[in-house]
Amino acid sequence: MASKSRRKPGLFGTLMGRLTVYAQNNPWQYAVRLTLIAAALGPTPLLLVLADLARGPGPGVPVLFAGIVVGLALGLVLLVPLLAWMLRRMVKGNPVPPDSDPARVWAAHWQIMKGTLHEDPETNRLGRILADQSDTSRSPKFFAALCGILVLLNGGNLALQYAAGSSTAAWLPVVPLLFLVAAFPLIRRRQRRVREFRDLYDRTASSPHPLG
Repeated sequence: MASKSRRKPGLFGTLMGRLTVYAQNNPWQYAVRLTLIAAALGPTPLLLVLADLARGPGPGVPVLFAGIVVGLALGLVLLVPLLAWMLRRMVKGNPVPPDSDPARVWAAHWQIMKGTLHEDPETNRLGRILADQSDTSRSPKFFAALCGILVLLNGGNLALQYAAGSSTAAWLPVVPLLFLVAAFPLIRRRQRRVREFRDLYDRTASSPHPLG
C-alpha cells in the first residue's frame, strides 16, 4: 500500500539527489572529481603520520615522504577507473534519467529503505530503478568484500609504519572489522525492505488499479 505524505527533501537531500543523477549518468567524470577531492584532503593525515615518524628511529622523513607520496599517487590513479567501474556495475546500464528531479531521486532513495510505496508515482518509478541497483551496490557480500579490502590495505600500512618505528595507526585494521560487525545486520534488513518495495511496486503495477 502507498505510504502517507512525507516532508520534501531539503537542500541537502536535493544536493544528494543531484549528485546521484550526475554520478549515474557520468561515472568517469564523477570518479575523476571524487578522486581530486580525495587528493585535496589527503595531505592532512599524511602530515600527521610524518610528524610522528620524525620523532622515532628509522628512515629519514624525506625518504618516508617520497614513499608515501608515491603510494598515494598510485592509489589515486587506480581509484579513478575503480570508481567508474563500480558505478557502471551498480547502474547495470539503467541509470536514473538525467532529467530526473533531484528531490524525487533522494526521496526514492529513502523510500525503498522503508519497503513501502510513496504516494507520488514518479518517486516510485525512480525507486524501482534504485531498488535494482541496490542488489549490487548494497549487498552484504559486496560490503564484506569492501571491508576485507580495507583491512588488507590498512594492515599493509600498519606493517610499514611498524617497520619505520611507529605504531600510531595500530587501530586502523580494527575499524573496518568493527564497522562490519555493527553494520552487517542493518544492511541485511535494508536489503529485505528494498526487496519488499520492489515486489510491492511490481504487484501494484500489474494490478488492474495501480496505486502508483
